[in-house]
Amino acid sequence: MELPSVPASVTAVITSGKLPPGMAALFTPAGELADGTYWSHVVSAVEEYLAAGAVDENVRGVLALVQAYACLYELDDCVDPDEMDADNDRAVELLKEAEAHGVDEGETVELWWYSEDLRRRAGQLSDYIAETDAYIAKYGALPQQRLDAKLGPAHDLYSAGDRAAALALFREVAEISPWDSEFSGCIDRIDAGWCRLLHDAAHVEGPEATRKIWQEARAHFRAARFPVTTHSWQLVEMLLGTGVPDIIEVIIYEWLEAAEEAGESDVPVSEEQHRIFQLAVAEIEESSESG
Repeated sequence: MELPSVPASVTAVITSGKLPPGMAALFTPAGELADGTYWSHVVSAVEEYLAAGAVDENVRGVLALVQAYACLYELDDCVDPDEMDADNDRAVELLKEAEAHGVDEGETVELWWYSEDLRRRAGQLSDYIAETDAYIAKYGALPQQRLDAKLGPAHDLYSAGDRAAALALFREVAEISPWDSEFSGCIDRIDAGWCRLLHDAAHVEGPEATRKIWQEARAHFRAARFPVTTHSWQLVEMLLGTGVPDIIEVIIYEWLEAAEEAGESDVPVSEEQHRIFQLAVAEIEESSESG
C-alpha cells in the first residue's frame, strides 16, 4: 500500500497562516515542504511546540494529524521492524488525539489503513530477518554470497588456465534450480554460470557445442528469459564472431521485447549497446545473405 496523500485539513492549516512561525517556515505558501526540509523536521517542530505549552486548541487536532502523517511518512523506508512498530505506535496515538480534537474520521481513515499495512510489513520484515539470521548461522553466508564464493574462484581458475576446474564450478552454479531451491532468489548468479559455460563453448568448442549449452540453459530457466536482461549485451558481445548468429538474434529480439514491455521505446539505450547492436545486426544480416 502506498502512503496516502497529505490530508486536506493539513494542507488547509499550512496555507491558512495559522501555524506557529517555527512550523510555518518548514512549508511553502502552497503547502509543500520547503527546500531542504523533511517530514522528520516537522515531527520535531510539532513536538517542541506541544512541549512549550499554550497550544491553540483550534489547531491541536490538525497538528496531531500533521505529526501522525509525518511519522508514517518517515517509516516508509525504515528497515528496523522494532523501530517501525515503536514509531507506528506513536502515530496511532496521534491519530487518536487528532480525532479527539475534532479531526473527521474521513481524514484519518486512509492513515489508519496505512498504519495497519506498516504493522504487517514490520512483521514480515521481522520474520525475514529471523530467517536470514538462522540461514547464516547454518551456512555461514547468504545464498548470493555462497554462489559468489563459487563464481569468484571459477573466474580465477579460468583465467589461470585451469579450464576443467573452472567449468565444473560454473556448471555447479548454473545447474542450481532458480525456482524451487534455497537459491531461488539468485537467478542472476545462476544466469552468470550459464553465460560462462556458453562463452567457453563458443570460444573453445565451436557452434554446435554452444547451441547445446544454449538449449540446456533455456530449458533450465523454463518460464523465465535466459539470459537475464542485465547480462544480455555482455553475452551478445561474447558470442560475436563465434558462428552462432541465430542465438545472438534471439537474445537481441528478447531484450528489445523486454524493453518495450517496460515502456522503454528508445533502445538500445547506451553508446556501448548501440555499438554491440550494430555489430550483431551486421552479423545476423551476413548470415541470412550467405544462408
